[in-house]
Amino acid sequence: MLLEKYCSEHKGETEELILKDADSIAEMLVRFRNYSGIVNHKLMSLTDHERAELEETERIIDENQFDYYFQPIVSAKDGEIFSYEALMRPKSSMKLSPLHILKYAGLVNRLPDIERGTFLNVLGIIDLRKSEFLGRAVFINSIPEAKLDAEDYRKVTKMLLKHADTAVVEMTEQSEIDDESLEALKERYKNMGVKMAIDDYGSGYSNVGNLLRYMPNFVKIDRSLLHEIHTSPKKRHFVREIIQFCHDNDILALAEGVETAEELHTVILLGADLIQGYFTARPVPEIISSIPDDIKQLIKRYHQEREEGIGQQVYLADSAERVLLDRLAPSGIKCIVVGANGNGDVTVEGDPNVDSQIRIETRKGFCGRIILENAWLTSIKNKPCIDIGEENDITVVLVGDNKLDMGGIRVPESSKFTLAGDGRLEISLDDKEYYGIGNGAGLLHGELVFEQSGRLTVNSHGQTGVAIGSGNGGIIRINSGQYRLNLQGDVAVGIGALYASTELCIHDCDIGMEMTSARGTAIGTIGRSVDIRIYKTSAKIFMSGIELVGIGTLDGETVKLTVNEASCFVNIKGERCSAVAALEGKSDINFEQAAVRLTVEGSQSLGIGGFTGDTRIMQTDANTHVILNSAANVGNYFKRENIDSAHGKFVFTLNGADTIVIEG
Repeated sequence: MLLEKYCSEHKGETEELILKDADSIAEMLVRFRNYSGIVNHKLMSLTDHERAELEETERIIDENQFDYYFQPIVSAKDGEIFSYEALMRPKSSMKLSPLHILKYAGLVNRLPDIERGTFLNVLGIIDLRKSEFLGRAVFINSIPEAKLDAEDYRKVTKMLLKHADTAVVEMTEQSEIDDESLEALKERYKNMGVKMAIDDYGSGYSNVGNLLRYMPNFVKIDRSLLHEIHTSPKKRHFVREIIQFCHDNDILALAEGVETAEELHTVILLGADLIQGYFTARPVPEIISSIPDDIKQLIKRYHQEREEGIGQQVYLADSAERVLLDRLAPSGIKCIVVGANGNGDVTVEGDPNVDSQIRIETRKGFCGRIILENAWLTSIKNKPCIDIGEENDITVVLVGDNKLDMGGIRVPESSKFTLAGDGRLEISLDDKEYYGIGNGAGLLHGELVFEQSGRLTVNSHGQTGVAIGSGNGGIIRINSGQYRLNLQGDVAVGIGALYASTELCIHDCDIGMEMTSARGTAIGTIGRSVDIRIYKTSAKIFMSGIELVGIGTLDGETVKLTVNEASCFVNIKGERCSAVAALEGKSDINFEQAAVRLTVEGSQSLGIGGFTGDTRIMQTDANTHVILNSAANVGNYFKRENIDSAHGKFVFTLNGADTIVIEG
């Protein structure tokens, strides 16, 4: 047997193996790795009972006798399940703990077998039961210093790539891995789109330098720092610094091992993003969809307490009050809360050249107006400048020049928001995910109504976002106003939804848009069908990138577009693009009393319509000119018989030559 061979090879050595019991897998991993670099442990000193445990461990590994329990990780805002951690449970009559398995596997050089088995087992569960996870992530414990052979590496990589949207690789900060190997590992996961988490931060010799070495997506704060944290000012100070560092570096801070209501209360007030522990949910073999309602309500209450502020950082505005920003800012006020004292109108007045460093929130159920008069508001990181509460019916009235920095206006699904007034509003955004007016990438927004006569400007830089709208859509009614939308990023939508079907009605307005994006739609959606009506409007759209649609949808099944009594100018430079289209679906286009000019340049691009060839154009009293420079075989996708024109002119110019001219 392997055990006997190992003992024989190391006979005569006198080192003593000492391992103490750990009360969690995470603590066990830290202790184990502190000694795992010592190769020549004396197996001869094992007792008969320990030898039996070692033999049982090898049997479990050989036969892959492992179960996995899933412990929910919940949001510190509302208690909703954010993700799960998969925790090993060996199947054995000897009741061996994960601590025992890793202890004995390390003694006989079988940690790579544990690493391979953990990844393939958990990813296999995800593969079979992915729908049960409801799109939530699964944290998988890893031993990065356990090197896999080429075949195992290939198998694990293949499965990780398949489930890169779900898997989070979790390793301890004390992992015995050299800098070169760590950089290669980080690059590997980054290229696969797999996120990383650091476990047990704050235990042992934790320091900021070591955290910078990893720069993970998640930091799990060690249980040792959270135990009775409510009674220890030193622990609270240390944890607060860790959380602040995480937030400054776009890392989510996870409080691990929360076991009491007092600990939960404290870590939420300190700003933790995520919670894991026996108090919120124990590990279970089932994949539960929700934690108990009483715990969720407790989390919401504690989060609301944090939102309302600690000390004097929050100002509660009275109904009909005129709030002067230049008086609040020197007092350290960071947030104005509207609606705490009832419904009504509140005026927020400032200086357009002075940043107040203040944001606005409204309470649930508020109904009234907020008049912004030369106000310059600035958000804290990951917060909107104006955060509309649930079940609001609110109108923001613009007077003079107003600015929102580092965040826009969040409108939850249950609320209605109206923008009015003759003033101007400039929103500046710079974050991985962003929205100007609406909601986040994975959320619905409430009813958005635009009735202002002044100008709305949105300037955004980020990976994924939308200037007006949200990820999952909602009602948008643009009834008037001027719009200047400037977007730069990987995936972007100017007006509409990222991933949902949407209906848009845009009229009596002036729209100017510039977008630089790898994938994007100026007006419409990325992922679903869209129904758009534009009338009595001037729209000028300039886009550059890779895969782009001016008006319509990139991946959706259909676009229905009506342009009536309007002028529409779209200019696109990219690779696979179309000015007006469902790029991969059916395009139903109607121009009435309209002037339309569409200019597209790209190696595999179309001027109008999509790559299915299912395009129909009806035009009445309209003049349309499509100018296309492309190497694509356009004739396969767009034909003269697709066009029905009456009382107007349709011209299609391909690579400098007019190929279709219809006058009716």
